[in-house]
Amino acid sequence: MPAPSRILVPVDLSEGAQALIDYAIQFAKPFNASLEVIHAWEPPQYVAPDLLVAAPGWNSQSLEKVAVDAASKELNELVAKIPSPPVPIKHRVIVGEAASTVLRAAEEGKHDLIVMGTHGRRGLPRLLMGSVAQKIVARSNCPVLTLHLYEQAK
Repeated sequence: MPAPSRILVPVDLSEGAQALIDYAIQFAKPFNASLEVIHAWEPPQYVAPDLLVAAPGWNSQSLEKVAVDAASKELNELVAKIPSPPVPIKHRVIVGEAASTVLRAAEEGKHDLIVMGTHGRRGLPRLLMGSVAQKIVARSNCPVLTLHLYEQAK
């Protein structure tokens, strides 16, 4: 198997996201691999994403635009914490269901590795929310490295 050259790093913008990005950078450095950090914003199923959000003195915007702008700001701040990254890093927010969006991004970007976190949910929370990491591992066309971030976020 060839060394990775393009690594996809999906993040959920939780507390463990910075540790995940830092790990991916250290992993990519010996291979001089590039990183693409993405966040998949999933529109809520019970609210239309084109619903207008407004407040006095504020231009009305769609819920999707407000949420994507907020997620983009958070993602920019995460990446900005890396003063001079030793590997090339791109980042973006994508709209869609998390697992399928990550899989599509990996395929379209011709990534040869996905490095992602898992929260280690068990029991009812896992049953109700599912496991994005599990879906990606099961369906990915490239290797997936999962890091247990549950303890780091506490």
